[in-house]
Amino acid sequence: MSENRKTDYGNIEIAREALATIAGAAAVRCYGIVGMVPRGIRQGVAEILGKDALGQGVEVSLEGDEVKIDLWVVMCYGVNIAEVAHSVMETVRYEIEKMTGLRAVEVNVNVVGVRVFQQS
Repeated sequence: MSENRKTDYGNIEIAREALATIAGAAAVRCYGIVGMVPRGIRQGVAEILGKDALGQGVEVSLEGDEVKIDLWVVMCYGVNIAEVAHSVMETVRYEIEKMTGLRAVEVNVNVVGVRVFQQS
């Protein structure tokens, strides 16, 4: 399913995959986020997605011109989880609205894990 809009110049179609990629890219740019994980992983963080598969850690629901987004992320150890999650919500909402013109009515951040970096 995708969002269709008619303009004076023609039709614009925005695919869910495009929305998921925009949301994933916006999320990983936020301070404190290590990466995205595929939705549905329940036990541990088996795989952190690379930059080419950011949309796999995102679920998008479209209802008219309103978008609901669920993100599955891994955060850095030592950050304030609530503050980082709030930053991700605001950043994703802003990017979706700026780039597509759709209204992001809900952005949910699911913290799947915390990564501890060891210094060598």
